[in-house]
Amino acid sequence: MKKISLKSILTAFLLIFTLSVSAQDKTVNILAINDMHAYLDRFAQFGGVVDSLRAIYPDLFIISSGDNRTGNPFNDMYPEPSRPMTELMNAIGFNVSTLGNHEFDAGFQNLKKLMNLSTFPHIVCNVFPADSMGYKFDPYKIFDVNGVKVGILGVLQINSQGIPDCHPDKAKGIRFTPVVQTVDKYADALRKQCDIEILVSHIGFDEDKEMAQKFPMFDAILGGHSHTYVESNTLVNNVLITQSKNKVRFCTLVQFTLKDGKVVSKTSKVIDIENSKLKSEKIEKMVADFCKNPELEKRVTTLEKPVKGYDNFGCMMTDGQAASSNCQIAIQNGGGVRFDYHDAGDFTVKDALMLDPFGNLIWTFKLTGKQILDVIKLCKERDEGVEPYVSGMSYIMYVDKDDPNKVLEVKGLLPNGKPIKPKKVYTVAANSYTVSITDMKQYGGVETTKTSCDCMREFLSKKASVDYSTTRRTQIIRK
Repeated sequence: MKKISLKSILTAFLLIFTLSVSAQDKTVNILAINDMHAYLDRFAQFGGVVDSLRAIYPDLFIISSGDNRTGNPFNDMYPEPSRPMTELMNAIGFNVSTLGNHEFDAGFQNLKKLMNLSTFPHIVCNVFPADSMGYKFDPYKIFDVNGVKVGILGVLQINSQGIPDCHPDKAKGIRFTPVVQTVDKYADALRKQCDIEILVSHIGFDEDKEMAQKFPMFDAILGGHSHTYVESNTLVNNVLITQSKNKVRFCTLVQFTLKDGKVVSKTSKVIDIENSKLKSEKIEKMVADFCKNPELEKRVTTLEKPVKGYDNFGCMMTDGQAASSNCQIAIQNGGGVRFDYHDAGDFTVKDALMLDPFGNLIWTFKLTGKQILDVIKLCKERDEGVEPYVSGMSYIMYVDKDDPNKVLEVKGLLPNGKPIKPKKVYTVAANSYTVSITDMKQYGGVETTKTSCDCMREFLSKKASVDYSTTRRTQIIRK
């Protein structure tokens, strides 16, 4: 993946602008970013990039494609969860955001407070809170940017359960409508009202490509959710598509040029934030003030070797869940493991909360071997195709070679290499999200007062050091 420096981007854009200004009526410059996940460590650099761009493009318009929060405990465990990110986005000067699935992680009332605190609107066309919740989303909004009417339509991913990928309890009282059918209600009408029409989506890159085929009237789709690095100037069906990974590593500068009110060209350039030497002192000070919490810097244990891989961390998390709940087996949904690398050395409270930020409570069950394997199968199918991680067992999962999200069979093995017996009863721990998406409550179960992160910290704190550098318990075979 070739990284493009900010200097080369600005030079190229200035050259294009200088050579063509006499032939063009208007220019619109948009900075798109997605899935920031409260990565405060890079926000001063992001602020520096924005300041430099604004010096050239005073009307720079900044858009987020959602998942602004969840991933940094300084933000997520703030007395008012995610207030730091909201205030930083205000200070940066965001103009609009759509919702990501993680915007619901602290509940709708918290989200409503943050939206009321924001100096920019949140736009989404397929989310409908109950009237009693006291908030109604605009499906789209038309902005005047440098004298150009820019129409923004927002849309949020909906999974097979009819909700975004969040804890089902956080989506109660909210109606969500299908993506394609809902966008179809607005796309043509909005096109007639604006000079530039943009879909700001949190549905994933593959889905954005499908939307470009279905809705060619959009000039651009500024995407998120799949954490994809989309190369500069990516066009699908003549629709410009962007997405810039996650955690404030990159952003994308999009430029539209119009003549006589019609878009005559559109370009995008990915900007490397992570390696930028630019920095905003104002944003740096705000971040430092928000990150004053010495409790989060306390050591939990020591990692003897670097850990590389979601499955390795998934094993560490499930070992904690099983040990702290006195269960033989633990099951953790793969999507709940939030990073895949950590250097050897201290593993802190902050690290634990970044790895497992959701506060999901642990449930315990008595399940037969067959029920355990059924849960593992369902967990993969309902967690965006990500296989779950386990403790107290391993498994081989056979999936359809043409559709890897379709599970054909799961074979479970105990640590001694013997197969899990279908009729034997085992004690099992699982977090509340896993319980919800796999319908485990049908088996009874008991909700504990410990979160999955509490269990991991309790387990690790009893060990001077651990080595999970080679620990894996899942095998996926296509057939």
